[in-house]
Amino acid sequence: MLRKQLITLSALALMFTVCGAYPSVDAGAQTSDPKEREIADLAAKPDSWVLEQVGGRRITLDGQTLDLRMQYLFHKGRQAAEEEAKAAAGNKGATPSPDPFDDPKSAAAIRQDANNHWIRQTKPGPALASVTDDKVTARDGKPIPVRIYHSKAEGTLPILVYYHGGGWLFGNIEAVDRTMRRLADEAKVIIVSTDYRLAPENPYPGSWNDAEDAFDWAVANADRLKGDRSRICVGGDSAGGNMSVVVTTRTQKAGKPSPACQLLYYAAVDNRSVKEMRVHYVSARLFWDGFGLDVPFTDYVHRRVFPGMDLSQPEISPLLAGNFARMPPTLVASAGFDPLRDSDRAFAEGLKKAGVKTLYLEYAALPHGFMQQTAVTKEADRAASETAREFGNLVRNL
Repeated sequence: MLRKQLITLSALALMFTVCGAYPSVDAGAQTSDPKEREIADLAAKPDSWVLEQVGGRRITLDGQTLDLRMQYLFHKGRQAAEEEAKAAAGNKGATPSPDPFDDPKSAAAIRQDANNHWIRQTKPGPALASVTDDKVTARDGKPIPVRIYHSKAEGTLPILVYYHGGGWLFGNIEAVDRTMRRLADEAKVIIVSTDYRLAPENPYPGSWNDAEDAFDWAVANADRLKGDRSRICVGGDSAGGNMSVVVTTRTQKAGKPSPACQLLYYAAVDNRSVKEMRVHYVSARLFWDGFGLDVPFTDYVHRRVFPGMDLSQPEISPLLAGNFARMPPTLVASAGFDPLRDSDRAFAEGLKKAGVKTLYLEYAALPHGFMQQTAVTKEADRAASETAREFGNLVRNL
């Protein structure tokens, strides 16, 4: 039961339980993966058909209307959850399932499902000048895999050290490969995509240490990467956005070369409990149930990633650190139907008030995780392109 709950409720695995619940597949779809064809078919269906499937009414909250295809996926997800709840109610005597992340094989299976789901819902990326794999030696001597994407743009290019999302539990460089190809191409940068170690096997500060080590490696290897060592930035989505800010503050405090800019997609900058977040943010009250990033998953992350820790400490909730004046130029991209929206707004506002060059882009119709939804909806596709181009402009004008 817990395994299915984690998969269903994670913003990173929106629709694992409803594969096969899509409409019939268009025979002309250009993919050999049936599940990927289902996604392509949903994207191609007319709005009138999709609207009929969700009961004929759009979801509008806080003056925003949810993207119709995302509404469809959430609708199917709720139906699957209700069916699962009924089945569980009829089997009350069953032995509770163990935590799937306590077993290496179970954890690997869940993560592979999540990675495959991300890949299927993301549009394929363009061809680049080169894509190569390398390894960073972490502070404990263990290898950290990285994948390096070279744009076809000419000249000495900026470098972006990127950290994928996934609540520090899911994700890897394969899961975001399509996203990285597109970002490198449209922003005209070199990307070092980092396969940092995950919790619960490596709880805080494991992922953060790997993130810092990868940035230091990029600085040391900038010439070999044929990148511009004066324009080495950090970026990431969700959990990866959090680590980007932490890498900046850590390197600044240590007096080391620090990021020249930041790219933050729906970043987890405030990781206090859901109860506390709902006191402070309207978005936390409105969107923490039914829009992908749900309460059970968030509570699970807090237990397994930050066991027994103060969630308001600066490296866990960088918004509360208040050290905005030293931040580098930053692009913050948020989603309207995301419980983290208002904390991202607050972070961007704090940067602006501190005099930091800041670009804040909010995509009102989209939920958390939209960079891995570009094959599902045109709005996520537009958001991915716009943010990549704007980041390219930001880094070129440093």
